[in-house]
Amino acid sequence: MNAEFERELKILQEEGLKNNPLRQEYERKVRELSSYRDALLGAGKPASEAARLLHEKRRELGRIYKDAAPPLFREYILYATEMKYGDPLGPDYESLCKRKTAEEIIESATRPIENLDNRLTFEGFIEWYRNNKMH
Repeated sequence: MNAEFERELKILQEEGLKNNPLRQEYERKVRELSSYRDALLGAGKPASEAARLLHEKRRELGRIYKDAAPPLFREYILYATEMKYGDPLGPDYESLCKRKTAEEIIESATRPIENLDNRLTFEGFIEWYRNNKMH
C-alpha cells in the first residue's frame, strides 16, 4: 500500500467519517438549506420548483465537498456513490422524481445522510483501493 493511502486511512480511522471536520462543515451547510427552503416556499414557489432548486444546491454542495476530500478517498466516495445511484454526485432530479414527491425531495435536500458510516466504510475503502489502485 502506498504512503498516501496509509495517510488517508489513518485520518479516517482517527476521525471517523461523521466526525471529520470537512464532513461536519458539509452537514452544517446541508442543514442551512432549510433557510433557502423557507425563502422559496415563503415567496410562493411551487413545491416542484423549490424541490428542483434545493436539489441543485444540495448537489453542488456535494460536488464542492467531494472535491475537497483527500484524493484517494474522493475517488472512493465518487465510486461508491456511482455504484449506488449510477451517478458519482448522487441521484439526479429526474430519478428522484420517480420515487419521491416534491415535498420528500425538499426534506431530503435539507437533511444530511444519517447512516454515512454504513455506506462508506474503512473496509470498503481498503477493498476499493486493493481492487482499483494496486496493480
